[in-house]
Amino acid sequence: MQRKNKLRGAVLALAALSALAVTSAADARSTATVTIRHQMRGCHSWSFNSGPFRASQTVTLKAGMVLRFTNNDVMPQRLVQAAGPRMRLVHPNMLKMTSSATVKLTQKGLYRFTTRAGEDYAWVGSMRTLGKDNALHLTVRVR
Repeated sequence: MQRKNKLRGAVLALAALSALAVTSAADARSTATVTIRHQMRGCHSWSFNSGPFRASQTVTLKAGMVLRFTNNDVMPQRLVQAAGPRMRLVHPNMLKMTSSATVKLTQKGLYRFTTRAGEDYAWVGSMRTLGKDNALHLTVRVR
């Protein structure tokens, strides 16, 4: 009897892990990531899904996807929707490093995003950059 209970428990645990793996895979395909970072020339840039860092990016996504913005810059960033179908920005004020904002792209269309940078964090000190600060622009085509 005890052996049957252990076997049932193992089967249930395996089923739960399998369901978790399927859910994780589905989430990975339905979420894209934009990372903002500090750089010496231009102050900051962003990368789409671990691609090259640039001040301007253009990407194409499927309707229903979630776009997560992560701020790894040495200053706060506020995510701003500049154009496109009306949507809700969740936590657009990325006030500290590693904070994130998300948007769910439910409607097809062309979306444009930018950021408003704040002042460097106090702990950064006198970090210098070269040249004019980049204005970040992201164009997202949703099909």
